[in-house]
Amino acid sequence: MWTTWGTIEEFSYINPHPAVKFSRTDKNGNVEHWGAEVSNNPSRLARVGWTKSRCLGALMPGTRVKLYVGTSLAGGRIGIVELMESEKGELLCSEREAPIKAIDLDGVPGGYQPKPEDQKPEQQ
Repeated sequence: MWTTWGTIEEFSYINPHPAVKFSRTDKNGNVEHWGAEVSNNPSRLARVGWTKSRCLGALMPGTRVKLYVGTSLAGGRIGIVELMESEKGELLCSEREAPIKAIDLDGVPGGYQPKPEDQKPEQQ
């Protein structure tokens, strides 16, 4: 799990998991476009007060957020977002009550990209 600051391009409150598209800028000024599934599902989010309208309002295009990302084992710019945090430190569209442990890779080109040893033997 790693973190980066990014800008929301699109957020979809869909089943079985919401989806997010975001952009991030690396230390060389290059913009990367990422797509990810969000780990929480809408029914669980609604139970803790994160309704569709509240999530869509908090994650409008152009909103800057800190993302906690797990890159797909296939690599590339896709993965899962475990958590999103506002610039004020509020956890957004999540049933979690506290941030999770992650490595800060803000600005690192490509974020974390899996290595062959990250895959299980049957996946190689």
